[in-house]
Amino acid sequence: MNPEGLTRVLLVEDDEDDYVLTRLLLSEISRQRFVLDWARTFEEGLERLCRKEHDVVLVDYRLGARNGIELLRAANDRGCQAPVILLTGSGQHQVDLEAMEAGAADYLVKSSLQANSLERSIRYAIQRRRAAAQAAVDQARLANFGAEVGLALTQRDSLDAILRHCARAMTEFLPAAVAQISTFDSRKGTFEPRATAGFLLSGQPVDCVPGCRLDLAALGQAKPTLINQLAHDDRVSDLDWVRRERMLSYAAYPLLLEDKLVGLLSLFARQPLAEQTCREMGSVAHGISLCIERKRSEQALDASEIKYQSVVANIREVIFQMDEFGQWTFLNPAWTAVTGFEVGPTLGTFFIDYLHKEEREHNRHIFLQLIERKLDYCRYETRFLTNNGKVRWVEVYAQLTLNPDASLHGISGSLTDVTERKLAENAIQKLAAFPRVNPNPVLEFAGDGALTYTNDAARELARSLGRENVLEILPPEAGMVAREALTTCAKTIRREVCIEGRTITWSFFPVAANQVIHCYGADVTEMLSLEAQFRHAQRLESVGQLAAGVAHDFNNILTVIQGYTDCLLSRCQGDPTSVAALRQVGDAAKRAAALTRQLLMFSRKQAIHTSLLDLNVVLRNVARMLLRLLGEDIALQTEYARGLPGIEADTGMLEQVVMNLAVNSRDAMPRGGTLLIRTEAVEVDQFYVNQHPEAAAGSFVCLTVTDTGCGMDRTTLDRIFEPFFTTKEVGKGTGLGLATVYGIVKQHHGWVEVSSEVGAGTSFRIFFPALAATPHRASGLTFSAELVRGGHETILVVEDEPVLRELVCEVLQQYKYRGIHAGSGHEALRIWDEFDGEIDLLLTDMVM
Repeated sequence: MNPEGLTRVLLVEDDEDDYVLTRLLLSEISRQRFVLDWARTFEEGLERLCRKEHDVVLVDYRLGARNGIELLRAANDRGCQAPVILLTGSGQHQVDLEAMEAGAADYLVKSSLQANSLERSIRYAIQRRRAAAQAAVDQARLANFGAEVGLALTQRDSLDAILRHCARAMTEFLPAAVAQISTFDSRKGTFEPRATAGFLLSGQPVDCVPGCRLDLAALGQAKPTLINQLAHDDRVSDLDWVRRERMLSYAAYPLLLEDKLVGLLSLFARQPLAEQTCREMGSVAHGISLCIERKRSEQALDASEIKYQSVVANIREVIFQMDEFGQWTFLNPAWTAVTGFEVGPTLGTFFIDYLHKEEREHNRHIFLQLIERKLDYCRYETRFLTNNGKVRWVEVYAQLTLNPDASLHGISGSLTDVTERKLAENAIQKLAAFPRVNPNPVLEFAGDGALTYTNDAARELARSLGRENVLEILPPEAGMVAREALTTCAKTIRREVCIEGRTITWSFFPVAANQVIHCYGADVTEMLSLEAQFRHAQRLESVGQLAAGVAHDFNNILTVIQGYTDCLLSRCQGDPTSVAALRQVGDAAKRAAALTRQLLMFSRKQAIHTSLLDLNVVLRNVARMLLRLLGEDIALQTEYARGLPGIEADTGMLEQVVMNLAVNSRDAMPRGGTLLIRTEAVEVDQFYVNQHPEAAAGSFVCLTVTDTGCGMDRTTLDRIFEPFFTTKEVGKGTGLGLATVYGIVKQHHGWVEVSSEVGAGTSFRIFFPALAATPHRASGLTFSAELVRGGHETILVVEDEPVLRELVCEVLQQYKYRGIHAGSGHEALRIWDEFDGEIDLLLTDMVM
């Protein structure tokens, strides 16, 4: 870890999605700050590993043609000491073993990788590396100490050398050592202090007792007792050996100083000792050194045991042991904290009983694999049941435990509660899957505007537009827009890009916490087309409502004109001048009435009389009139489908539709051409409906009228159904032909589709709902006009237009009828009640 408290992590990974996921996992860890560097290839990863700039290294197992274990071995050969954690897509035991043998600190599976497990693995790897380094230092120190104190003594051949090494050994613990020399007084029968000698730091004795000599036999017999006392007694003990008149005092002092056992050896002689004597003395000194070390070891072991018990008792992870039959033999207190079960009653029970029923078979299989020694250890996640019936996710680490004779003792390991991590993992996986599987393009920009992530949908969209790079389908200023969005913390939406006739919109959303910008794209070509069609339909609908209102009022006026004109014609008694003028007025009124009927057809307000028809029969009847209408320069072709379903329609209106389309086609082919009329039965599905807003799903009869004329551009196509819109010369058309077609088809619950290209002709496709019933042939009945004879019946006329109401009543009176009029529906009801059954006929306007 660097001085700023940051942990530098190197990720060697060739998949950009996994890099983004790892960065997201590290950002979820709030207890520690990480700096993540990314190497994309094997060679780049090896180079950066050898720089020794990182605290820990995450290496993907798959790195193109090579793998992460090869990278780990290559880095070790070059002296890299950073801990390496191997990442793989699927847990494979053989890969795990190979990674550990190569020196990996840990082995993690990507599919189950979580923020907490990743953080813990990184932390443990760094701590293990530090502990290993410290152990190496301590081992070196211990080896140096043993060489100087223990083994070196046995190799010395002089007493002075022995004394020097004893003194040098003691300087590690005491600034100086003091030894007391005692002699035996035969007259008193007691040991008396004779002299006190000190070992200086130089290792040379200050004083010696004259005349002393060493009895080797006595020393050899006393050595076991001496060693035993030094090992088990913390008090001072003196041992003197007396031979004849002279005596050598040999004193060994086991001392306690700051909990460290120190042996003090005092040996004095006047004359040089023999070689054998030196070896025996060296052996005794070496034994003392071993006793000291054993005492130290016992004390260290006691302290370690206390520390171990404290750690096990307070650790949050469950530490467990079980026998070869799967019964718990040891559990620390964390078992109660995780599961709610007390430790005491749990011991001796089977571990399977505490697992979720869906997990038991899997855990039983793993247990048998361990017991049969097919696995040495394992790590996996499973579900435990708690005392209150809830489920907790735990990470299990289990390994074999063997006896000193290599026989099976049982299984031991740990259980780590990862329930919270599992919930977070599910949330992270959902978030990570959102951009990856999103059908729309999802991108990410860094704070400097550089593109750092693209999902599959973005790359697929670029390819569909004939572009190799996603940047080519983005707005030219995408990087600048991303930087501005992050700087201002304001989103930017619907930046449009038009490529190959398609419209792509891009929206930028800043994420200030991570200093990135998320960008979402959408192909809105079809949506814009549907919006245009919908607006066109709405415009036609509004125009139709306007036309209906105008036609209704205008029709009332024309009725009055036509009615009074006919009345005047009946009264002029053959005056040529008056008759000619009145007939001109009548003809003009009839032409105006025809326009009114077309407006009503367009607005779908014209009354229709439908019947079950065969469209082919209607078209064959109309074709005879079309031959005279089209002329000799235009060829008429027909393709009528056999077995065509019937439709419910008004015969006259169908004929009007065909005639209007034929007239438009004729005018579009002034130099001749071909007019094709075709029928067919079609099935319309929901997908087709989604592409055509006016369409409906189901069975339909399609009438297609195609010409080879001059065609139309997009601007003209958008307006062809508007009333009074025409591209013809003045006097050549009213602009109501296609508007009438549109209104008639809508009134028959169908729709019209038009396709045209300038210079390539136009095609109209008209859809009528198909019926299952057998159609009837058009009736050939004719009606003859007869002279109307008046009577004396009473007729109630209901009309809100006063002039028209008076005209109707005047005409009725001419034919001897009794006319009663009302200006509204309420007034008509009142008059009906007043006459109490005397009214013979009701004549009323439909719209008032």
